[in-house]
Amino acid sequence: MIKINKILVPVDFSEGSELALKYAATFASEYGAQIHLLNVIEEEVMHPGNLGDPLETTQKWHEQNKKLLESFVPDKYTHLDIIKRVEGGMVYETIINYAKENEISLIVLGAHGKTGFIDSWLGGNSYEITRKSPCAVLTVKPQGRGFVEKGF
Repeated sequence: MIKINKILVPVDFSEGSELALKYAATFASEYGAQIHLLNVIEEEVMHPGNLGDPLETTQKWHEQNKKLLESFVPDKYTHLDIIKRVEGGMVYETIINYAKENEISLIVLGAHGKTGFIDSWLGGNSYEITRKSPCAVLTVKPQGRGFVEKGF
């Protein structure tokens, strides 16, 4: 028997993230699971060198990404229990720690990040996430053959 209570979808606002949300929504509908959307602002981007953050850039990016995350979820998923979080740090470490702390049952992530290169936001981190995850990981490809119907 499969028991899925919480599904984590790392979001970089790419096509892969959109597809991952579609899969997560399908599983959440089927199993009554809660969805956690997590956007990670890369630690190096947040704190370049020892300059500090006199212009409060980190706070501005955090607020901007919160707004993007709010608008990321299509209206057709409003019936689902969805938690949205923005955190800073190393991408794969933050995702793994979040999964452990929140007792996530399944991570659904896009195979490639926003740039489409293998070493992009999630593409370069997906190996580490899969290898070190405390739970099952489903990697989805926008260009690949899937099993979620287009209407959902």
